[in-house]
Amino acid sequence: MSKPINEPRMVQQALVSDEDLSFELAALVPTANGIVNAASTFIDKATKLLLSDKIILTDEQHTTVVTAIAVAQLTVKEGAAVSKLLRNPDASADIIAGLRLTSKDRQDA
Repeated sequence: MSKPINEPRMVQQALVSDEDLSFELAALVPTANGIVNAASTFIDKATKLLLSDKIILTDEQHTTVVTAIAVAQLTVKEGAAVSKLLRNPDASADIIAGLRLTSKDRQDA
């Protein structure tokens, strides 16, 4: 009798291919995770600044911080995609393709 799909090992196998992390790319994974960690830390600190009763921001400053948080949230997603790509390049190709900048985006950057 086969095991049900909701057993943890079966779910993991369904979600993650058995591709091994190459030793050439392994050193980049912690750095890629650092992108996510830095952006997450920024979001936390910026949110605390917005919620602070001790520091009063001007409307322009408030807008700047809110916009910076939005950029940091995108950075978290892209950092996670970088990490996933390094760990599992074949399975990540479609996801990464969706994140690539178009030529117009590159010109705007």
